[in-house]
Amino acid sequence: MNTEVAVTIILALMGAGLGSFACCQAWRIRKSDKSPRSHCMNCEYQLKWFDNIPVISWLFLRGKCRKCGKKIGFLELFSEIGLAAIFVFSYLFWPWRASLLSGNGFEIAKFIVFLVELVIFWILFVYDAKWKEMPTKILLVSVAVGLIWTGIDWVQIIAKGDFSWQMVMEVTGAVIILPGFYYFMYRASKEKWVGSGDAILCLPLAIMLEKFWLAMFCLFGSNMIGSVIMMPVVAAKKEKHAMIPFGPFLILGFLIVFFCQHAIIDFINF
Repeated sequence: MNTEVAVTIILALMGAGLGSFACCQAWRIRKSDKSPRSHCMNCEYQLKWFDNIPVISWLFLRGKCRKCGKKIGFLELFSEIGLAAIFVFSYLFWPWRASLLSGNGFEIAKFIVFLVELVIFWILFVYDAKWKEMPTKILLVSVAVGLIWTGIDWVQIIAKGDFSWQMVMEVTGAVIILPGFYYFMYRASKEKWVGSGDAILCLPLAIMLEKFWLAMFCLFGSNMIGSVIMMPVVAAKKEKHAMIPFGPFLILGFLIVFFCQHAIIDFINF
C-alpha cells in the first residue's frame, strides 16, 4: 500500500476515534462526570467495546442506546465524521506539505501538535454548539497548546536564520486585532454580544496564524460564516436577543484561513 494512502487511512481512523472522544469529553465536562468508563447518560448502561466503534456502532444501533433505546442524537456521528475529515484534510492540504513529507522533524512536530489542538478545538466546538458556552479550563489548555505550536515554528525559523523583529510585530498585531476585538465586544456589551470565552479562544487562533492580515481575514470570515448560518435561524425563532454560540464559527474561520494562508498572503502582496 502506498505510504500516503496508509497515512490518510490511519488519520481518518484516528480522527473518528478522537471525534468520539471529544464529544464524550464535552458531555463529561458538562455533567462533571468522572466515571472511568463511557456510559449512557439516561440509564447508566456501561458501553462495551463494540458500542464504541466510531461511526459503525452509531449506524448499527441507529443512534440509540443498546439497553434503554434512548436516542443518542446526530451530534456524536457528526463529531466522529467531522474530525476524521479534518484530520485527513489537514494532512492532504498542510500549508508546508513538502517539508512535512520530506521528514522535517520540526514540521512533523508542528503537525502532531496541530492535531492535538484540533481535538481540543473540537471539544470546544461541540460544547459551545450544544450549550452556548465554553469551559475555561479547556480554553486555557488550547492557549498552551497554541503557544507550543508557535514555539516550535519559531525555533525552526531561528534555526534557519530567518528570524526578524517583523515576526514579533505581526504576532502582536494578530493578538491585538483578534482577541482584542472580541474582548472589547465582551466588555462593551457586558456579555450580551459575545462571551469572555470567545476572547480567550481567539488567543490560540491568533498566535497560530502569526500574522496580522491572517487574523483580520479570520475575524471577517468567522463573522461572515456566523451571519450566513445564524441569521435565518434567529429569524425563524423570532428572537431578537437569541444567544449565538460563536466558538464554532471562530474555529471554522480559523481553519479556512490557516489552510489558505499562502493564497491570502500572495493576494495581499499582489
